[in-house]
Amino acid sequence: MNSWQIPKSRALKTHQGEDDLGLSGELALARAEQEQIAADLTRLIDTANAPIIGIDAAGAVNEWNQTAARITGFSKDEALGQNLVETFITEDFKAAVDEVLKKALEGEETSNYEFPLFTKEGERIHLLLNATARRDEDRAIRGVIGIGQDITQRYEKEEQLRQRARLEAIGSLTGGIAHDFNNLLTVVIGNLAMLMPREGLDKEILEDAKKAAHSGSELVKNLLAFSRRQSLEPVASELDGLLEDFRRSLGRALGESIVLEVSVPDEPLAAFIDRSQFEAALINLCINARDAMPGKGTIRLNAFPSRANEGDQPLTPDDGADADADDFICVQVCDDGSGIDAELLSKVVEPYFTTKAVGEGSGLGLSSVVGFVDQSGGSMRIFSERGVGTTVELFLPRCVSPETEASGSETNRTVDFSPGRDQINILVVDDEPDVRRLAARWLERSGYNVLQASSGEEALNCIRERGGQIDVLFSDIVMPGEIDGWALAERVNALHPQIGIQLATGYDQVRTQGHSSDEKQRFPVLFKPYNLSDLSEAVDGIVGLKEEGRPLGPLDA
Repeated sequence: MNSWQIPKSRALKTHQGEDDLGLSGELALARAEQEQIAADLTRLIDTANAPIIGIDAAGAVNEWNQTAARITGFSKDEALGQNLVETFITEDFKAAVDEVLKKALEGEETSNYEFPLFTKEGERIHLLLNATARRDEDRAIRGVIGIGQDITQRYEKEEQLRQRARLEAIGSLTGGIAHDFNNLLTVVIGNLAMLMPREGLDKEILEDAKKAAHSGSELVKNLLAFSRRQSLEPVASELDGLLEDFRRSLGRALGESIVLEVSVPDEPLAAFIDRSQFEAALINLCINARDAMPGKGTIRLNAFPSRANEGDQPLTPDDGADADADDFICVQVCDDGSGIDAELLSKVVEPYFTTKAVGEGSGLGLSSVVGFVDQSGGSMRIFSERGVGTTVELFLPRCVSPETEASGSETNRTVDFSPGRDQINILVVDDEPDVRRLAARWLERSGYNVLQASSGEEALNCIRERGGQIDVLFSDIVMPGEIDGWALAERVNALHPQIGIQLATGYDQVRTQGHSSDEKQRFPVLFKPYNLSDLSEAVDGIVGLKEEGRPLGPLDA
């Protein structure tokens, strides 16, 4: 054997060693590549714009990227190891989300599943999630990985559209109910009033019935306010005097243990509002504040100029940098009562939601306030802390130079009459027979000569047959046929301007929807259910103008 020859066995061992070294290098290289890919994937997951959340087979969070941390407020360290469903999912979705995750753990993928999460601040956000099983190298399911999309803004916009659609539906329904129900209440209240003077009747029973009927009328008004369908008559109103009068009148009703404080700036402060509805809104808020302070407490009414309802804290009078540039008046109602739990705060303005005992409230108070403010072109905010108190802010359109309003409408004043009422012809027009008979019966008892018609067409025929010899037209507005009360009034005024016109309505849906809030009504309107004394005052006022020879044209003539 030559010295340079390598033994066969040795040569084989040398080649084997070289192969081992090569394989080891390849494995190391492959392992390094895998580690790099894993690092890249981890970095990609962590920096992705979409929230990515992973859980293990027990439901504990094992993946929580930066976007998930940003939108929830929980850092990755705070989230890892927490049970996803129990810690982060809202109560009403726990069972549903748990079911989705169980299906994913069984290999069933879920696409475009919407569910809400809690943020660290306790707020509710909405995610659109695609969930799939997470498998190991042996294809065994070890958990679930979910890639989401924050759809909170989209959800809120869709919810606003749904709420608007609900309001439209409720408004249409409420309008029809208001019209019919107010007609019924007019008959009930009117006939009860006609029974009151009679001897031998139990006046207490009649008063209870009358009170219940008026409560029904207030309920209808609240429903219309909630659905933004009430008829508002906004005027420029100085708030300093209005709030001071309110303090004097309501202070006694709240009880001696409740202190009502009013604070307004020295400069004139006016808002464009319906005064009666504004006072009703304040009464609702003050009654709620009183009920939140059993025993004793203080209610503070503050009013000051404001630009907008921005920020996450109640405003103060000093928040406005330039009061002359402020477009709204902020009216605050503050109490130091028991406060409202955070989870209930968003629900208190929903219709029929109430925390009061059965029989102590309809649940329409705050929802009707929201409706009034919204219909007035403003907005409302509520801040509350349990055990500290509640602040409600109403933002109302501001008037820089309020106009002085006349003390009363001449067509509604009562005058003394000369004899001969039976020579005065009044045409009562209403498609509801009971309402028509009630008004006719009352006016006849007042001494007038009364004619009746059930429609606009019939009323025009009656006036034509009598050669226009009608002194007062008293007509309902909402009637079937082509000629409603407004059209009838316009035609009669054009053909016979000497006829005085008084309209009435339980709810005028067409006019409420089709006319701007600052448009003046061309003819006076009596709203049902009206008191018979109001009917007398309206008709007597028109007759008084005729006797004085004064014009009877439209209000804006």
